[in-house]
Amino acid sequence: MSITSASILLVEDEPVIALDIRRRLQQLGYPRPVVATSGEEAVALVPDLRPDLILMDIFLGGELDGIDAAAMVRSQHPVPVIYLTAHADPHTLERAKITEPFGYIIKPFEDRELHTCIEMALYKHKMETDIRRKERWFATTLRSIGDAVVSLDEQGRVTLINAAGERMFGITDAAATGASFEQIFHVRDDQSGLYISTRSALGHNNAYMHASPATVERPHSPAVPVDITISPTVDASGLTSGSVIVLRDATERKRSEEALRTSLEELRKTFEQTVLALAVTSEKRDPYTAGHQTRVATLAYAIAHRLGMKEDTQEALRVAGTLHDIGKIYIPAEILSKPGRLTTIEMDLMRTHPSVGYDILSRISFPWPVAEIVHQHHERLDGSGYPNGLSGARILPEARILAVADVVEAMSSHRPYRPSLGLSLAFDEVRKGRGTIYDPLAVDACIALFESGFTLEESTPHHP
Repeated sequence: MSITSASILLVEDEPVIALDIRRRLQQLGYPRPVVATSGEEAVALVPDLRPDLILMDIFLGGELDGIDAAAMVRSQHPVPVIYLTAHADPHTLERAKITEPFGYIIKPFEDRELHTCIEMALYKHKMETDIRRKERWFATTLRSIGDAVVSLDEQGRVTLINAAGERMFGITDAAATGASFEQIFHVRDDQSGLYISTRSALGHNNAYMHASPATVERPHSPAVPVDITISPTVDASGLTSGSVIVLRDATERKRSEEALRTSLEELRKTFEQTVLALAVTSEKRDPYTAGHQTRVATLAYAIAHRLGMKEDTQEALRVAGTLHDIGKIYIPAEILSKPGRLTTIEMDLMRTHPSVGYDILSRISFPWPVAEIVHQHHERLDGSGYPNGLSGARILPEARILAVADVVEAMSSHRPYRPSLGLSLAFDEVRKGRGTIYDPLAVDACIALFESGFTLEESTPHHP
């Protein structure tokens, strides 16, 4: 409050003294004060006048002295009071303290003393008013937020619990205040399995603890999943003076996550069924190679796993392996089941199946480059493969693995035009082309798999 705008109520029953103080105030630059000559008159004036400051003589005529009048005034209007008195005895001072005055000036006093006391009172009152306003704002905010908030002192005793906390724990603020946290609250950390105690509530080394999943256990109500955050409160000296625990009800989030997991699982099953349906479609056209795509997928997945490739890459190979010959639905059945060697024209037609497979699969939005892998599974490192004669690094790593798995499975299985050649010859073939035709890492991993007990008898590939 500035000097020029502060309104002052002067309570003084001596007319001469009142006139002198009024004159001195005006000389100091304050507006002309209103004067009351008794405590009763002062109490009656305050509601309408609503002064910014009261200068109150303690000893007044009438039933109310200055201290009693100040007590009544402050119950109506939070106005700062400065006592003006010629008495400073201990009894009077003790009574005056109860009303929390903003100043106590002994008569006679100098203008500078009066001015300083008024300005300090106005400033202090302004600061206290701001603090009370912020406290009300904080209290309203605390009551209205949906998260449970529990405040603890440095001994871990509850100092405050908001309305959401009362509902979550089934306890009132009055019942919780002063109690030790672990005595009335049972909150189990989902990661450690331990109950949060006074010590853990203060945080490790008094440091902020990030939000983590926990469970509020209640004796007569269902448990509540929560996300809990703990942070220390620090005093003006930088020392930890307690902690604040915030618990957010995670019931809806957990329910949504579970629904999402269920939905994703259903989508995954639908995806698997779609892939298998496509694989069966192509195998219906070539009954002699039934199961070939599935076994190639199993082997390709196992090779990728042994090489330590990412799970996404392993899954991409599993799907691409399951569908790598889908382009054969374009090939006439008599060529697919022909018992003898194919003619040049028939072979040229057979070699179109990777491109046909690409055309089919490129229309499906896979999360992996399945169509490209299928398109390249007959390409060779030296450029001797088909359909595009790609070589070296231009061939996808997944396609190189699929090529090895395809050759090994095909040579070790029966075909219309020949019996099984066996794994030994299949290994000889990939060893001979290791590094020139076939990817050396894929060849080594494939052979190592079989040497460690892997078999092609598995009907379905592993899932990540």
